[in-house]
Amino acid sequence: MEYRIDYELTAKIEIINEFSYGIYNRLLNYILNNGIDRTRPNLYSTLLSTLGKMLSADLSSFSKEELEKTLLYWKNMNLYIKEITDKVKTQPV
Repeated sequence: MEYRIDYELTAKIEIINEFSYGIYNRLLNYILNNGIDRTRPNLYSTLLSTLGKMLSADLSSFSKEELEKTLLYWKNMNLYIKEITDKVKTQPV
């Protein structure tokens, strides 16, 4: 039995994994550092749950196009998480 390894896809999967866990952890740290209740429904706990579900996706079963879309999702989530966790921008007016 011969196995064919697509190193380009493997590298893309690893990049997505590292990037996505960094985003998830940034939000989790924000929640923990600011005493936000993760057990009650709110923007942050709901978003953390959603990101957690996305982390469990089996990227090895994705096509190249699906991986590109997944990377785009995480890039957009990265920008969004940065925006909502920036204390200057989220201070009450």
